[in-house]
Amino acid sequence: MEQLCHRCGAALNSSDPFCPQCGAPQLRYEASDEPFPSANTSPSQRIAARNFNAIAWRDAILGAAILAIPAGMLSSIVGLEALWGIVGGMTIISLYRRRTGTFPTSKMGWRIGGLLGVFAATITAILSGLALVLQRYAFHQGSLIDQRLHDAVQMSTELYTNLFAGSNPDMVAAFAETRRFWLTPDGAAAMVLLNTAGVAVFLLLFAAVGGAIGARLSQKTAQSSVR
Repeated sequence: MEQLCHRCGAALNSSDPFCPQCGAPQLRYEASDEPFPSANTSPSQRIAARNFNAIAWRDAILGAAILAIPAGMLSSIVGLEALWGIVGGMTIISLYRRRTGTFPTSKMGWRIGGLLGVFAATITAILSGLALVLQRYAFHQGSLIDQRLHDAVQMSTELYTNLFAGSNPDMVAAFAETRRFWLTPDGAAAMVLLNTAGVAVFLLLFAAVGGAIGARLSQKTAQSSVR
């Protein structure tokens, strides 16, 4: 029986690992006792049959490592972690689909996008840490950094103090005690770590969401092409 490419339908030799027409990798399936899908099978079922449940981690890791560099740098310099996470997650799914010739499921999209988020969060944390070290010790801007932290603590404590001033004096006293801690060197270090952790969580979450969205859009594109 003549073998055809699962992507473009070109004729293949039995030994061809890739399609000579479109370059898509060709998977070999062992014969099973289950019947093949009939011509009446719905488009969504045919697409599901072409989705490979196992992620090609080599391609996923390579794509995540490449896209994590701009996503991590932009998050560190510009901010807007949610934007770069979602855009990066959708982009890596598109890249993964082109490299493997498969249409990832939403579950696969979550995992691949999350992988990108881990890499991007690591790069962001490293760059943010290096920037603080350079500002404090190379450019001697430690007083400026401390003033920014002081202003942030002052603004937040004043906000909550005014909110509970007339209703809960104990809460106001607790805010004052907390403010004294945040203004210590240990408190400043804790704020930096919490901020870095928050950025990492945002990148991981939104990159995973972007991956799921990209996979969903990929599935819709595949179903449209089958119809």
